[in-house]
Amino acid sequence: MPRASIRHIAASTAAFLVGVAPSRLLYAQTEPESEVTVHGARRSEEDPGADSMGAQSARAVPGTFGDPFQALLALPGVAPMASGLPYFYVRGAPPADTGYFLDGIPLPTLFHIGPGPSYVPPGLLDQVELYPSTAPARYGRYVGGVMVGEISAPGEVARGEASVRLFDSSALVESPIGDSSTALVAGRYGYPNLLLAVFAPNLSLGYGDYTVRVTHRLTAVDTLSVFAMGGYDHEVDSTQALPPIDSQFHRVDLRYDHRWNSGSFRVAATLGIDRTAGLAESDSETVASTSGRLRFELDQRLGARMRLMAGADANTVHYSFADSATGPTSQIGDEEFAGAYADLRIRLAEGIEVTPGIRVDEYNRAVTLPPGGSTLNVDPKLATRIALSKDVSLISTFGVAHQEPAYVVPVPGVVVSTHAGFQVVDQIAGGIQARLPLDLNAKLTGFFTAGRHLTDYVADCGELFNCSSVSSVDGRTYGLELLVRRPFTKRLGGWLSYTLSRAERTIDNIPYLSPFDRTHDISAIAQYDFDHGIRAAARFTYYTGRPDFPSLDYGTSQSPEIAFGPGQIAQHRLPSYARLDLRAEKRWRLGTTQWISAVAEFFNATLTKEAVGFGCSILKGICTANEVGPIALPSIGVEGGF
Repeated sequence: MPRASIRHIAASTAAFLVGVAPSRLLYAQTEPESEVTVHGARRSEEDPGADSMGAQSARAVPGTFGDPFQALLALPGVAPMASGLPYFYVRGAPPADTGYFLDGIPLPTLFHIGPGPSYVPPGLLDQVELYPSTAPARYGRYVGGVMVGEISAPGEVARGEASVRLFDSSALVESPIGDSSTALVAGRYGYPNLLLAVFAPNLSLGYGDYTVRVTHRLTAVDTLSVFAMGGYDHEVDSTQALPPIDSQFHRVDLRYDHRWNSGSFRVAATLGIDRTAGLAESDSETVASTSGRLRFELDQRLGARMRLMAGADANTVHYSFADSATGPTSQIGDEEFAGAYADLRIRLAEGIEVTPGIRVDEYNRAVTLPPGGSTLNVDPKLATRIALSKDVSLISTFGVAHQEPAYVVPVPGVVVSTHAGFQVVDQIAGGIQARLPLDLNAKLTGFFTAGRHLTDYVADCGELFNCSSVSSVDGRTYGLELLVRRPFTKRLGGWLSYTLSRAERTIDNIPYLSPFDRTHDISAIAQYDFDHGIRAAARFTYYTGRPDFPSLDYGTSQSPEIAFGPGQIAQHRLPSYARLDLRAEKRWRLGTTQWISAVAEFFNATLTKEAVGFGCSILKGICTANEVGPIALPSIGVEGGF
């Protein structure tokens, strides 16, 4: 695998966000307000340990610019690499250890480079969920958190929405075709160079995505459908300070669904193509993968007290590498893996629910992709919910998870090879959930995660954005999380999220803090409805600075060296960071279903700069926190739909 740096990922994002004040559009609610699904509203089948929110109400969260997945970043347990970056740690696990699933399809990445909107059109989503750890067995092969998006069912009437912004445009249209078919088409095209030509003329960014869904009802209980999605990102810096990057991925899913009174099953086949160029020391290097997946999913109620969710899949992936400067494409290697899972939700008695689960995966990797050969992983799961009263419940989750070696951030087409083996974690969490006066809901959770062979790119090179080697370490993360929420359907709604945690690591038997440990992480969101379609909201974010290994400036061309052991350079915690996001909306109803909205939003209205690392001068004997920003996005926009 090419040796790679992630400095340009952060730098290109910061260059776009700092220099540009784009207009971004928000909040397309296609359902009547009485039907809004509110964050934290308990669905009867919600999994213990999950934080769920209705996708349409999530679009109103300040600082997300209408992206429901971005709203998940304001939940407990989620800590950003840096403000404005679409990469984050979940309970201490790095970004590439977080899994993304859309309607059962695993995605190689979720957010665009630069401003970071997700590849998924917001109008397609029905619900988004975050599992900070111990996700159900059906969401396997990841040792960190899991983000899940459930898409809305095909509509019986035509609907659509569109937006035009200073740096991109998007649209979604869905319509019935005859009595038994539907078609949905959505897309986004980014043209940020119109603004970069003024604010950052040396930087060129581009991105886009598409989504297509066609369904045909064969009978009253049988449906055949095709779902396709994908996107691309492109970045070039004429000063050559940032390596150029050209990344894309595509997924096509052909599925057959059959349902009956007590359940349903799905058989589906997925084709995937991933490609990334430029994420290496040589600009001419490209990594790519082609994958195929066949899966079966069953959802069956077994009487009034049990529900079985089970399935199996088989996958094959081919990896390749090309360097246009030296020759044709070379084959990195192939891998095949297959797995099966089962989650059985059992209601033992009134108010007592347990969900045991099991997942078994077998991998067969080429010898050129260590750990090569055959590997069998078994991941047991257990979740419980015990009602102490009609308003108070105890919840707990326990599980084991395995994952292949991963890059520090999710990059399409990249495969990591290391003889350290699979990442393994043991996860346990428990807490109390309660309904409080004033329509408040609260959840307090304690968690502990112990891991082996974990991905950690910062441990052996000392800098946040200048690491190229892979290091597997052991470690543990533990802490407390608090979530208090009030539905957005109330005149005053929102939530308070607080995480107190510690992420510890060891390398060569020497302990240290994870370079992304953040002791305190707070998000507070409040929205007020003034009636007449006018709403205003604010979001406050605060988190502790991470512990950094300072980079050294010798005043010469000598490269900095960081060593563990006697005489090692101690970690120093960076200054804390806080910002305020604002949002205001006025919506007009133009008819029964037609509407138009004017939205003003400001990400980082306080114009706060963030420290990303310490730099120390050996000659001067001074260490200084290096700041970026302020990364700020003011926005005024208009959006409409029917």
